[in-house]
Amino acid sequence: MSALLVLLPSVSACDKGDTSEAADASKASVAAKTPEAAKATAAKAPAKAAATKAADAKAPDAKAPDAKPPAERCPKGTAFIQSGKFFMGSDSENPLLTRARPAHPVEVSAACLDTHEITVAQYKACVGAGDCKPAFRETWWPQGKTDEATWVRDKTVHAALCNAGKPDRLNHPINCITWPQADGYCKAMGGRLPTEAEWEYAARGSDGRTFPWGDEVPDPERTNACDQRCQAWRNEAKLTDYGMMFDADDGYEGTAPVGSYPKGRAQSGLEDMVGNVFEWTSDRFYTYTTEFQNDPTGPDEGEARVIRGGAFNSFRVGFADPAFRHSMHENAHTHGIGFRCAYTPTGS
Repeated sequence: MSALLVLLPSVSACDKGDTSEAADASKASVAAKTPEAAKATAAKAPAKAAATKAADAKAPDAKAPDAKPPAERCPKGTAFIQSGKFFMGSDSENPLLTRARPAHPVEVSAACLDTHEITVAQYKACVGAGDCKPAFRETWWPQGKTDEATWVRDKTVHAALCNAGKPDRLNHPINCITWPQADGYCKAMGGRLPTEAEWEYAARGSDGRTFPWGDEVPDPERTNACDQRCQAWRNEAKLTDYGMMFDADDGYEGTAPVGSYPKGRAQSGLEDMVGNVFEWTSDRFYTYTTEFQNDPTGPDEGEARVIRGGAFNSFRVGFADPAFRHSMHENAHTHGIGFRCAYTPTGS
């Protein structure tokens, strides 16, 4: 088990090009000086008004009757993400971003994304309705290169950080769920998991910012990452000390209630796009190329799904970069992974 897996953004009315109205006004002014001309002008007025009205009736409506403002095209609790182009990935030499290279041009269609990560209460309601399988209360991930004794102990220790069944964590993000469970919830809500491209564009936007909130380095007011409380918990559990992202104490050894870090809000209005929990995306893992892509969805086969966004126990600044991506077996259910859903805007 690698350290990463364990620790789991007025036009003028007097246009010079149209002189017909000005000419008409000038003629009317001259004609009005004589009684006979005034009568003639008055007689023509109704006919001209009728012609104008008929022409207006033939003109197409600039706005379709069913057109809605962006906010009204999305379900309640979601944010509208305008379509656009951006460079997905990163050209950074940071080793953590190796899998995010190279940066390549991508165009994404408009989408609606949940403002917050799905909470324990929301997922519990889906389970109660019979539409979702219960979240796990223990952790599992592939053993990898970790020796079996350490792997088993790590899973046992981290089970305490699973949020399901904890009454004081109803507003925390649901975690310890598999990709199929996350996918099932979104479909039950009439949505789907976001693609990698949708997720990264919503987190970063197209203006080249380093983090969802801008270029300032992560701090305890912007994201829930590994700090003093996280390190103290790891020390108490006798786990490997990997260090902290910042030397502070936000009061949470694990996840925090969703939306607890408003200064870390993305320009799209989304909360906790980095930190708190990694998030499942719909894509299977693949290696980037430099080619332009339009609404990429990843390969059709494979069990490794992409997770994005870092978690409460991420200990390096690179984990907070929206371009950071990691693969995880779709049947893993760990303390450091949750999700949010995406929806197709009405009228699209």
